[in-house]
Amino acid sequence: MKGIFVKLTIVLVAVIMIFSLFSCGQKGKEVLKVGTNAEYPPFEYKENDKFVGVDMELAKLLADKMNMELEILDMDFDSLIPSLAANKIDIAMAAITITEERKQKVDFSIPYYSVDQAIIAPEDSDIEINEEGDLTEYNIGAQNGTTGQIHISKNYIEERKMKKNQLGKYATNIEAITDMLNGNIDLVIIDSSAAKGYMKLKPIKIIYTIKTGENYGIAMPKNSPLKKDIDTALKEILKSDKWTDILNKYIK
Repeated sequence: MKGIFVKLTIVLVAVIMIFSLFSCGQKGKEVLKVGTNAEYPPFEYKENDKFVGVDMELAKLLADKMNMELEILDMDFDSLIPSLAANKIDIAMAAITITEERKQKVDFSIPYYSVDQAIIAPEDSDIEINEEGDLTEYNIGAQNGTTGQIHISKNYIEERKMKKNQLGKYATNIEAITDMLNGNIDLVIIDSSAAKGYMKLKPIKIIYTIKTGENYGIAMPKNSPLKKDIDTALKEILKSDKWTDILNKYIK
């Protein structure tokens, strides 16, 4: 009987070990929670409830490189940094410009795209902007929290070159553009890349470009353990044909 008991014990242990190994092999990947503001073509927007755009495809490549499952959370642009601080998301990808002010609150990846600020008007508008100072004559809309809104606030409103009510702050770019097309404001300031994207969707045109030379980066909480892996993966992606294909698909 003792020999039979020993044999049964050995078999049972073996079964438990096999089951444990199988269970470990089936364990799900870690999830990469990405916050975005999906109303910013060509970088992030939705088509048939699917997230598409430059940033969204880049997020997929990053998750694959890091062997993680991708989860995308859509939210207001000015909620992204607070969500990072509260650890509700791991990273934020929403055509976010790297600025010194933002770097006080979050860490950024290496830069991955450069833009300027564009001034857009309705397609049939006769407004001409020959120099940046001409903006003081008009009512301008901007998405709240963006570098375009900050540029007008700091350089014109705070310097008292424009009245406060000349700058309209909107939750989204599409709201600002819609208000402009309805005749409630004259112009909208927006990233040059997004301006080109919206020109394919709305009757608008770029009438002036402010050369700001901004760089987009992936934002993450301060001292994020993911930063090193994200920078390493991003460097590899930016050198790859896949990145060129993404840019050709959405921008060029």
